[in-house]
This record gives sequence, C-alpha cells and structure tokens, in this order.
Amino acid sequence: MTSTTTGHRSLRHELFLYRSAEDLVEFVVPWARDGVGAEEPTLLLLGVDVAQAVLHEVGPSPYLTVEPALVEPGPPSQHVSAASALLPSYARAVHQEPVIAPSQWPEWRRLEAVLNLALRHYDTWAVCAYDQRTLTADMVSDLHATHPLIGQDGDHRRNDRYQHPVNFLVQQSEDPPDPVERTRPAVELVDPSPASARAAVKWFSHRWLPDNEIDKLIFATNEAVINALRHGRPPTVLRLWTNRGRVTVTVTDTGPGPADPLVGLLPNEFPTTTAGDPVPGPALGLWLIHQLVDVTRRSDTGGYTIRLTATHPDTHTS
Repeated sequence: MTSTTTGHRSLRHELFLYRSAEDLVEFVVPWARDGVGAEEPTLLLLGVDVAQAVLHEVGPSPYLTVEPALVEPGPPSQHVSAASALLPSYARAVHQEPVIAPSQWPEWRRLEAVLNLALRHYDTWAVCAYDQRTLTADMVSDLHATHPLIGQDGDHRRNDRYQHPVNFLVQQSEDPPDPVERTRPAVELVDPSPASARAAVKWFSHRWLPDNEIDKLIFATNEAVINALRHGRPPTVLRLWTNRGRVTVTVTDTGPGPADPLVGLLPNEFPTTTAGDPVPGPALGLWLIHQLVDVTRRSDTGGYTIRLTATHPDTHTS
C-alpha cells in the first residue's frame, strides 16, 4: 500500500468509490490498521454493519474511534463547520458518505471543493467513501475533480483529474433551474420589503413544513432579499412554490451576482470589526443562508437568482 503521509503536514483529501459493503471493509481495514499501528488517532464514521466488520478485523484500540456515519446529508455547508471542529483531533478520518439526492448535488459538489481550502491547514488524512452505485457519471466526474487523492486497488495516489477549487467553482457556478420553476408560483412579489418577504414565506409554508424549518427558510429568505436590495440591481423578484413536504423560494435581481465564487462558502472569511464581530454584508448573509437551507445560484440574461429549498425532515426527495 502506498502511503500519502510521508513528508506531508497538511490536509490529504481522498476519494474512495466502492460497489459493496465488502469493498468498503476491504479498503478501511488495512488503512485503519496502519493508523493504529502508527499510533495515529483514527476516526471511522461508518454504517453499523461496516463498522462491526472493521472492528472485528482491527480490534479495539485507544487510537481508534468509531462513530455512526451520516444517514441524511443535511445542508452541505454545515459539514464545513463540523469538519473544522472535528479534524484537529485526528490524524486519519474516513466517512461513509450518505446518498445525495440529485437536487442537492450542485451544492454538495461545491462543498467537496471548498473543503480543500477550508481544511487545508489541518494535518489530517480525510477519506470520503461514496457508494458508486448511487452516483451518476456526472457525479463521479465531480468527485474526481474535487479530491486531490484517490484510493483504488489498495493504493493511494495523486489524482490527475483534480481541479483547483476556485477553477472548479467557476466552472460549476451555473446551477440549472429546478423543474418547479417552470410552473406557476404560489406567490410572486416585486421589490418586496424584507418584512413582506418573511410574511409570505410564513403564510405559504405553514401547511408543508414544521415550525423550525419554516423559521430557517424565513431567515434565509430575509437575508437573500436584503442582499438583492442592497447589492443587486432592481427590480428584485421573489417567487415561492409549494409542494408536499417542500417549499422553494427564488430571489432574482437584474445584477450579475457575486464576482467571487467563494463568497459565502468559507467560514471565517468575511470582514470583522476590531472586536472580532462579523460585519454584516453579502458574504455573511450568504454564509448564514448556506447553514440553514439547500441553496443553488445562477446568473443568466435575466440577472442573478438564488434558490432556497426547505424540505420536511420526513420527506425523502430524489
């Protein structure tokens, strides 16, 4: 097995694609054994069956921590904050990634690119393990473009298909409209005040979402409208669609949108006061939005559109 750790003092972000639980166990067991043998704190975030199989082969160790993998992905940007808090404690970490719905993929692939920048100072070997049976060819291509290393056939090698995160984000900055956007919205407001935008979201969401999800969507919509009114070009148009267990909001202005492809994606990258408090602005607003709901962005001849989607926790979309 080729090691990537010699001489490195920074993040090693690796992709592993598997086609069965047996494939994943076969990959993780020697990788975890190497970590334990080197007395490196090693974290395994795995499904129950895979975790049991790995522990049976590797055995308990004070250098080995096993925790459940995520079952549902949640807002992708939350994982940047979670990883930033978690990785300093571990030299190695592997995560059995959840199944990502196609509607969430545009934001998820941005997450994988941003991790290379947000976590670049951590001396951790982090492996993202995806079930290839749940991925389309385009998804696999995105994963190759966002991971500098790839694990395959017991080897860990540099990935020639990797792209610099900024280049990748620029290329993937235009997300396609959701099919619901081709239908008549439940409400359309032109140049709404933040208060009227909040009221519209609350009124039209109460049948479809629990209160905590409504509150998140209200806050996200408020920030999107404020950004459009302050930093975009008029008119600002809010549209909202409802479906069973799902509410979608778009906020469009006629400006070009943010020029920086990283705006709102990286934690601790917005301006602060001398006291260390974040300065209100588009970067902070977008960062907060990304923590709360699923987000996509696009620019076209009609201007710049940010789409916010909130889904009932009991609803599984594809």
